[in-house]
Order: sequence, then C-alpha cells, then structure tokens
Amino acid sequence: MSSEIINTLDGYLDQVIMIKLRNKKTIQGNLQDFDQRMNLILTDSKDITGDNAKSLDKVLLRGDNIMLVSLPDTPNQKDE
Repeated sequence: MSSEIINTLDGYLDQVIMIKLRNKKTIQGNLQDFDQRMNLILTDSKDITGDNAKSLDKVLLRGDNIMLVSLPDTPNQKDE
C-alpha cells in the first residue's frame, strides 16, 4: 500500500467509515486499525446491505475483499 493511502487512512482512525465488499455487502463501522495490505479492523460495526442493519460488533476485513472505502468529509486533526 502506498504511503499516501496509509497517511490518508491514518487521519480517519476512530471515525465511522463505510466499506463495500466483493460479495456486495456494505459494512459500516469505526476504523480502529489497518495494515499495509489494507486489512481493516472496525468496531461498533454493522452490515447495512439490506433494509435491516445487522450488528456485527468488532470485525476484521481482509484487504482483498474490499472494493470501495467511503470516508467522512473531514479527517481527524492530528496534533503536530
């Protein structure tokens, strides 16, 4: 993963993001951590694919299954 992507995702830690997976499911959750292969750990997550949201709590999403990552409008501000 390029350092630009790592730096971008780093600004969204502890924020709610939305993930579209290869199996057409959509997962929403609080981004807790990620690695260079774009494996993501989300907490307070839910499957929002259909009409009824299903609570998933804490999940690990493999990077090869991720098709799209939707980020909030503004990243967290880091203290320099």
